[in-house]
Amino acid sequence: MIPKVNILQKIVDGGIIAVLRQVPQEQSEALAQSLIEGGVTALEVTVDTPGAFETIKRLSDTFGDRAVIGAGTVLDAESARLAILNGADFIFSPSLHQDVIRMALRYGKAAIPGVMSPTEMITAMEWGADMVKIFPAAALGPRYIKDVKAPLPHVPVIPSGGVNVDNIASFFEAGASAVGIGGNLVRVSKEETADFARIRDLAAKYAAAVKKARVQ
Repeated sequence: MIPKVNILQKIVDGGIIAVLRQVPQEQSEALAQSLIEGGVTALEVTVDTPGAFETIKRLSDTFGDRAVIGAGTVLDAESARLAILNGADFIFSPSLHQDVIRMALRYGKAAIPGVMSPTEMITAMEWGADMVKIFPAAALGPRYIKDVKAPLPHVPVIPSGGVNVDNIASFFEAGASAVGIGGNLVRVSKEETADFARIRDLAAKYAAAVKKARVQ
């Protein structure tokens, strides 16, 4: 089992959590391989995806030595528990649920609930959250991140929702510890043949943008 401090460090070091939502099971491993080769080493499988827990287990077994694998869109403790038992290293939610945080902490996993307001940020930390997900990031914008980080610099934030290669730097400049990226990075469906080389190159582009933003 990966110590939680190492899970959190992996997320922060890479700076990007790739959100795998509604990705067909048969394409998940090739997709994960492409993302990791491109430098994205934190992958989130949303639990509203068919076969999500099986996918989490497969990715954890295959890539657990190269990446941290988490569960996303977790709204209840039982989903968190099932994800953890199948190998999830972190639990990512779009909203704030104390029972979900408790479940993650019970198993020594990283708890990252979704928040919007400063009050929710503080509540999440009081309940034991390790980091918080600012959602929806695109609607709130980098300026919002900067403004809430001013009085709350100790709260590690992960903006998610609408982050793209053009605005990613501004979120890090505003104080983000990492960002969550879904459709702007990962877009795979049963109806189309996945271009994994393109995804690998796009992942590398995002990873490079993070490094550049952090040295400015």
